[in-house]
Amino acid sequence: MEPNFPTDKSQDPSSDLGVGQRLKVAREERDFTQGAVANRAKMIDPEKKGISRTAIIGYEQGTSKPGLREIKLLCEVLRISPNWLIYGTESAAMAALPSMELLGKAPEDQIGSVMRTALALTALKGHERDALQSLVLSLAGRQLGDMGLSSLLTTTYLLRSAFVTALKAFSPEVEASTSLEDLAKYISDNGVTTNAGNRYRLDEEGEILNPERTLYPTPKP
Repeated sequence: MEPNFPTDKSQDPSSDLGVGQRLKVAREERDFTQGAVANRAKMIDPEKKGISRTAIIGYEQGTSKPGLREIKLLCEVLRISPNWLIYGTESAAMAALPSMELLGKAPEDQIGSVMRTALALTALKGHERDALQSLVLSLAGRQLGDMGLSSLLTTTYLLRSAFVTALKAFSPEVEASTSLEDLAKYISDNGVTTNAGNRYRLDEEGEILNPERTLYPTPKP
């Protein structure tokens, strides 16, 4: 018997819960024990590591949080979407991330959307970037096949020098050997600041008029 998940999860009362609580709700809807989830996760994990029962207990109790690998496995086992598990609604990613406005919807802006996403990846930690890149390449491979994906990736080598040249024209300190972390920090510190993609209102001098709308506080040094 299929679990009775709401078809419109934006109306789901579990949208007010945390990740651990939603995980428990989904598990109990499937009538799985924590041990059963752990066993199933190990069965579908290509690395055969799975997720331990102890880890699942920690997620549900809120004493720890699942990473990208664990979220992917949990969603496959419980047949739920990452958006619902993380945000509590299928559409929450757009509602909770006003920065998505920067990506644009018009066909002529799709290349710019991809470039903005690529630059945003430079700000992530190495393991986070690797996990997302692995997911994207896997999805692209399914669409293009091995040879098509190889051709697409090879083209990036042809475009890389032109991209670095363009970055260097914008940021003279950028070199081909600049680390991604340094690149993200340099551009974020020296780039043009606007209120595009966030909820801020700025005065004529660029000062923020409504700091209470901060979604991502500036990290402390």
